[in-house]
Amino acid sequence: MTANSTGSSTPSRPPQFPFRRPFAIDGLPARGTPVVLTASAEELAALAADLDILGLEALKADLVVAPWRANGIKITGTVRARATQACVVTLDPVAQDIDETVDLRMLPAAEIEPQDDDEIEIDAEAADPPEPFHGDSIDLGHLVAEHVALGLDPYPRAPGASFEPRIEDDGTEPERPHPFAGLAALKRGDDER
Repeated sequence: MTANSTGSSTPSRPPQFPFRRPFAIDGLPARGTPVVLTASAEELAALAADLDILGLEALKADLVVAPWRANGIKITGTVRARATQACVVTLDPVAQDIDETVDLRMLPAAEIEPQDDDEIEIDAEAADPPEPFHGDSIDLGHLVAEHVALGLDPYPRAPGASFEPRIEDDGTEPERPHPFAGLAALKRGDDER
């Protein structure tokens, strides 16, 4: 709850996600339902801002949502996008095609959330555990946006861009101050830093 200028409380709104596609999961056919998602120009701009990248020019997901186990769902397919990020060396725009495979299992949260006294075991070799969902619908847009984020290059570089250390006229690298030199000077009581 947040207080407005008159002092009364109003319910606070959850943050609005820039790419939403609620999908009702009740009554899914056994073979599943194909779902194609594309983003509008406004959604692309908002999602690019949310991902903190220069731009998102295209986004399309081809998915199949099917029943899994007694109460779960399975989502498979691909997410394709065209993104532009800043080069980590030159800050020039770098275009990237994203092509991510979706293979996700989900169960109602009540079926997979551990109880307070349950131990959580992690096995790096095992398949990913199912993701939780709440209610009778899921947001496929959020899931697609997560796959776009996973597909982004964490260190995009423009063609030919490389990080070169600064070289002095005599061919040596400049001496770098020790990271704790300032603390050492304070400890000695030196005035110079």
